Amino acid sequence: MTGAPTAGPSSTGPFGTGLFSTGPTRTERAVNGVLLPGFESAGPNGSAGQDGSAGQVEGIGHDGGGVPGWLADAARAGLAGVVYFARNTPDVATTVALSDALHAISPDLVIAVDEEGGDVSRLEATSGSSLPGAAALGVLPGAAISLDAGRALGRLLAATGIDLLLGPVLDVVSEPDNPVIGVRAFGTTPDDVARHGIAFARGVRSAGVGVCGKHFPGHGATTVDSHIGLPVVDEPLDVVRARDLVPFARALCPEGDAGRPDPDRFRRDQSRLDAVMTAHVLFPAVGPAPASIEPAATRLLRELGHDGPIITDALDMGALRELTGSVGEAAVRAVEAGADLLCLGLDPALYTESYHALRRAVASGRLTVERLEESGARTQALVAVLRGRRAAAGAVTGVDAAKTALAELTVIGASIADAVVHVRGARLVPLAPDAEPDVIDLRTRLDHAAGRKARHVQVAIAAAWPGARLFPEDDAGRSGAGHEADHPADHRAGDEAGDGLEDGSGYGAGSESVELGLDDRGLAVLIARFTRYGVPADLDRADMKRGAEFPAPLVVITREPVPGSAERARLEQLWAVRPDLMVVHTGLPGPVDDWFGALSGGGPAVVVACGTGRANAAAAVERLRRPEGDQPDGVGQGGAGQDGIR
Repeated sequence: MTGAPTAGPSSTGPFGTGLFSTGPTRTERAVNGVLLPGFESAGPNGSAGQDGSAGQVEGIGHDGGGVPGWLADAARAGLAGVVYFARNTPDVATTVALSDALHAISPDLVIAVDEEGGDVSRLEATSGSSLPGAAALGVLPGAAISLDAGRALGRLLAATGIDLLLGPVLDVVSEPDNPVIGVRAFGTTPDDVARHGIAFARGVRSAGVGVCGKHFPGHGATTVDSHIGLPVVDEPLDVVRARDLVPFARALCPEGDAGRPDPDRFRRDQSRLDAVMTAHVLFPAVGPAPASIEPAATRLLRELGHDGPIITDALDMGALRELTGSVGEAAVRAVEAGADLLCLGLDPALYTESYHALRRAVASGRLTVERLEESGARTQALVAVLRGRRAAAGAVTGVDAAKTALAELTVIGASIADAVVHVRGARLVPLAPDAEPDVIDLRTRLDHAAGRKARHVQVAIAAAWPGARLFPEDDAGRSGAGHEADHPADHRAGDEAGDGLEDGSGYGAGSESVELGLDDRGLAVLIARFTRYGVPADLDRADMKRGAEFPAPLVVITREPVPGSAERARLEQLWAVRPDLMVVHTGLPGPVDDWFGALSGGGPAVVVACGTGRANAAAAVERLRRPEGDQPDGVGQGGAGQDGIR
């Protein structure tokens, strides 16, 4: 890309040309009014940092703490908002200072973030989320706890100065092999997703923060990750309406509204969505282009009653790169399709390219200033509502308030995880306090939404059992066999990659779906080591006791052991030689019985973690420690009890 904005003083303008030195024109302000970029936080001198360290967000410079010069220029020239990624939010104090600085530059700026809990977190990206995530909440039969969880998360967002949550995820996971949604969704049925999603949204809004339901019309039936390719859901429209659209329709028109649009939408029931994010998913029954750049998808969403902003998933994701040829062209097509806010990743060149492409589209007559201003008006109406909601909730931005909110979120998150993380399958033989387990991560696909293959389970096990051996080895070079090099995405903006915003690292058309974890040689080494103990293949698993046969217990971590997959093949290989193994499953809870019960002998004991967040991992460790008779009240071998919170 060319023409990347500089990070110099604000007097030079965002492109180093003095563009805004005399004030933005109507067109410039209108173009900025549809852009929602990510950014690298700046150091004290206003220069953009490259490593995202907390030390680069110190003090308040002429543009405010951590705000690069180009972004300050754009904010003064009508920029709609920004998206936080993990490197912007290393701790709550830094986040508060950055939010204060941005709002001081532009009080109407919308600060948005992907903070779903569980597998996708920005505010707790390093430590892992205190909130177990949507799949964990979906295990509970009632939605009261989802309301409480949303309220607790909303308080943290409000206290750190964040205006808009890019959530909840309203996708219905109808495809078990879905590579990008999975445990980020509340469930596999429209009713479950709608019930928990609406309750969660109401909780967030009650704390004074806005919500954006995603990914319309639905990302739950896909087998391709839109961060790296274009998913296609080739099903009749009536199927899409009955399955994928239901959570959105119910969230937009709560019961009692009879589906009738209400012009006074922002006074509606708390379950309303403030914004909706469109997916880079092609639904041929809806239109010929992916929903994010398809006018028919916009019309469908408006017909459901949504008249607030429509936000695209990140335009630099792989699903659009090959189709549109450039981020700039994707930006123009998204506006032509009816989008109001265009999400962009961390690279400032993405903002530059989109900005110039939109200006050229206006100059050529392809777009009009009035069309851009129409979108800007929707965003400004939302800002007014959010400021009023925040005041009504009594929300206060500050370090002390943020620390208090984080502590409260940690408590409720631990309680939820303790209630929903449970054991299925065979009887779980607890790990002794002095055990030195081998821990093998069988997950093979990078989780682009979380930005990495999360290691919170390994970290929690290693903390509980310091002698644990991890395969593949961790980032510090701990034990491993045949460890493959980490995927480059693990070291780039990828910690904050995710769902559009969700993907700030820029997974372009050249990105590939890379398999991670142990390579075949490493797995063969481990299997050879296990089999040399001469365990008979017909060992009676029901009466098996851990003893001299194996020198150490074996824990394997799974996510998608779908029959026919590489992960499944490796699980079967290990199960054949280690019938004492136990599983910590971080993927969807629903298919567990089918996936593991089909293994010979009835399958292993499976700790169903419902995700990979820190809270999930801590609860999973407790299950590995406890005899099955000591499971928490309300949860047994089959799952959670009535809301299960003690």
